[in-house]
Amino acid sequence: MQQVSYMGNGTTTEFHFNFPYYENTNIVVTKNNLPATDYTIIGNSGGTDANIPFVGGKVVFEHAPTPLECICISRSLPLSRVVDYQPVAKINPTVLNQDMNYMIEILKDFKNELIEFRHKYNDITNNENTQIVLTKIDAALREIDNLGDISSIHNRIDALNNRTNNLLDYVIASQMPTAENSYTWYRKYKSGWVEQGGIKDTHNTIQTVIFPIAMKSSNYTVFVHNINASDNPQIEVSYNKNKTSTQMQVFKVWLNQTTPVMTGGAVSWMIQGMGA
Repeated sequence: MQQVSYMGNGTTTEFHFNFPYYENTNIVVTKNNLPATDYTIIGNSGGTDANIPFVGGKVVFEHAPTPLECICISRSLPLSRVVDYQPVAKINPTVLNQDMNYMIEILKDFKNELIEFRHKYNDITNNENTQIVLTKIDAALREIDNLGDISSIHNRIDALNNRTNNLLDYVIASQMPTAENSYTWYRKYKSGWVEQGGIKDTHNTIQTVIFPIAMKSSNYTVFVHNINASDNPQIEVSYNKNKTSTQMQVFKVWLNQTTPVMTGGAVSWMIQGMGA
């Protein structure tokens, strides 16, 4: 655990700490082991793009602690997810580095707690069960140490991002058509370009096609193919397009007819354009 302690003197109101943290709720302040309330936390900003937002700071009390009060400032990071990565979103290396740093800082706190526990029970040597526990603690500490310098993780993330940036384009998310997704499919590329499609029964009426992925605008191309017509007519399609769906009206057109006829039956559809 990242921690620092002070004794009050009746005059000093500001007490500094130098361990990094992410938000003020990460800082725990006590007086004589009881939660303190009359203070404000002022953090030292690490900068806009810092891997860890605050690199230390100070606790400022409204009233100076007395010589009988022991002030303890510590860090407590919740063991929880910080970033929720979306399957169709580009991973920002700065955000990924921050996420990795958060996990590493939690491991550091865990390591310190293990070390304190190890020292506390190190003098117990006549109990076999205790020795087994201490051996497991030593193994856990070695695993944490084997992670190495966090900067090497940053370098690997940056190298991967630079490598993919040099590619013209590539698929970052996709879906295969199944009964569960109404036989829709999509491919989304790193550039934001989207190809998606499916099958729709027109039922002789205007039908609405819902896209698996929203588009950036209604400026996309629609392709429709008649897949079950025995007489194989030409088809014409009218659209009412928006970002998330399009209304589709399908007509059969025979060479010997002058008026298109609204048709039922299944058609395959596909759209291409920039995704949201």
